[in-house]
Amino acid sequence: MANSSLSGRYTVLMDNRGRISFPAAFRAAIGEKLYISPKLYQNVLVVRSEADYIAYRDKLLAAGEKNGDSDLDTEEDIRDFCMMTATVVPDKNGRITIPDELVSYAGITSGKAAVLGIVDYAEIWDSEELKAYEEKRKAIRERKRRLMEMDRDARYKAREKAVDGV
Repeated sequence: MANSSLSGRYTVLMDNRGRISFPAAFRAAIGEKLYISPKLYQNVLVVRSEADYIAYRDKLLAAGEKNGDSDLDTEEDIRDFCMMTATVVPDKNGRITIPDELVSYAGITSGKAAVLGIVDYAEIWDSEELKAYEEKRKAIRERKRRLMEMDRDARYKAREKAVDGV
């Protein structure tokens, strides 16, 4: 991948053939040959350059070895990852066709997809799924903020008590 950083969010329509318009800025950063894989443990697709795809595959291999997985377990993980990865090239209009299997994996049922830039790769989400994820994250951030405020208030009261007691 080039020395660029992907960021931003685009909402795109998906036609009945699984085609979306892949953002030009992301194509420029990733390249014209895109590797689309499922994101493990999430209903999200990841779009990488060839170099990043190979690096991620190698990272999976190394993780299997580090975790003490058997060669068979590691091989099966790599097989699952590789067989679910599609290599696509955008057409002259910048559209890519996402295979049905990957559309199904990501649960893109709303006809709208969100394409996000995540530093050195892109993610493709179903728009409604992303909204639900954002609401969940918002609630978590709010809870953390309240806990930090409670902690700050407790420290402040403890300081006041210490000063009053001196």
